[in-house]
Amino acid sequence: MSFAGCFPVGLPVNWKEASEVKITDAYLKNWLLDTGSLTERVQSLCHQFSLTLLGQQTLVPEQSELALLNAAPQTPFQVREVLLCADGVPWVFARSIIPQTLIDSELANLGGQPLGKRLFNDARFARSAFQLTTLSAPALGYTQSRQLWGRRSMFTLEQNKMIVAEVFLPHAPVYDTRYQDEI
Repeated sequence: MSFAGCFPVGLPVNWKEASEVKITDAYLKNWLLDTGSLTERVQSLCHQFSLTLLGQQTLVPEQSELALLNAAPQTPFQVREVLLCADGVPWVFARSIIPQTLIDSELANLGGQPLGKRLFNDARFARSAFQLTTLSAPALGYTQSRQLWGRRSMFTLEQNKMIVAEVFLPHAPVYDTRYQDEI
């Protein structure tokens, strides 16, 4: 899979409240509902962490994103999409919908830095409950027919709301029983 030249990838999927989704695999559930920094968790499981910025620019979010944010289409948001990579292998695709006001202030000069580094080091950001989704790997350009899991939550700082959505890609440890000892 190559994400090169694929910005914006987008996530036109149906999201459900986590409480409405039955997850029988405790290991998977731990990954999906972990409220800590996903970036730090990925970093702890690899020798070399890297972030690939697929793109970031002012775009109109998808309808489900606007509805969650309770925002009008003309509200200025930046869409940021990245890959979190472990030892050169993409493990997570992340899509963030960030109000321009946060880009101009607390999240200025984000560049190739992980967004989680800023969010989890600033106690002013409050996180909502998770929503979950599944999608087929071919929806993100993979050839295998496996089901991928994703999660999203909203972070709030004062009146500013932003969405962070993450999809665990086929090589992520969430699907690999070799990593199950970590929980």
